[in-house]
Amino acid sequence: MGRPTELSQEERADLMRRGYRPVEIWVPDLDNEVLRRQLQEEAQRIAQADAKEGIMDWIEAVGPTDWDKP
Repeated sequence: MGRPTELSQEERADLMRRGYRPVEIWVPDLDNEVLRRQLQEEAQRIAQADAKEGIMDWIEAVGPTDWDKP
């Protein structure tokens, strides 16, 4: 997959006149084996932490008290 087709100068100017601005977004490459390994290791650490006794008590003690409020 290549880069998207670039806008012409006129199209860019029109969008900017209408209040838009260009933004570049970088997202994780889930095809990257190094990243996938890091994510797997992190998920395992999270699962191990969740399994520890008392973790929910700690989360409730230090976490916000109004998450469930509308």
